[in-house]
Amino acid sequence: MKSITLMLLALVSLSSYALPERIVLIRHAEKMTGPDPELTEQGHKRAQRLATLLIPYKPTALFSTDYNRTKQTLAPLSKATSMSVEVYDPSKLASFAQQLKGYSGTLVVAGHSNTTPELVKHLSGQAVSISEKEFHKVFIVSWQGHGKASVQELDSN
Repeated sequence: MKSITLMLLALVSLSSYALPERIVLIRHAEKMTGPDPELTEQGHKRAQRLATLLIPYKPTALFSTDYNRTKQTLAPLSKATSMSVEVYDPSKLASFAQQLKGYSGTLVVAGHSNTTPELVKHLSGQAVSISEKEFHKVFIVSWQGHGKASVQELDSN
């Protein structure tokens, strides 16, 4: 019994060790209208501000849904870091959250007003919200000792 307990403790500590340093979650910037809209001029300016805000975190991977607005939001950061943007499926957020937890470093994920809060919840267990008219919120999920998640909110204005 003692060896099983030690083995379980080792597995728990290994899973805590495997967590990324942080995951930064953003909603796409301001968009035009239409089926797969691109960013507005204001949205492109926000994308630039986001890149400036996030470069000091030294991202190690970038993720976006397969929509113009999310990919364009990460484009300045992608260019500044010389990293490509990996596409994820927003209809499979629970499995994507588990996948993210296996990475190391700082991950940046661009999503939508409905998917970003849901992904924060999957990663941290904490509820956040983004209204349809909010584009400025930036959420940073990080883990304390014993794998306890914390969420910090920044403003990209």
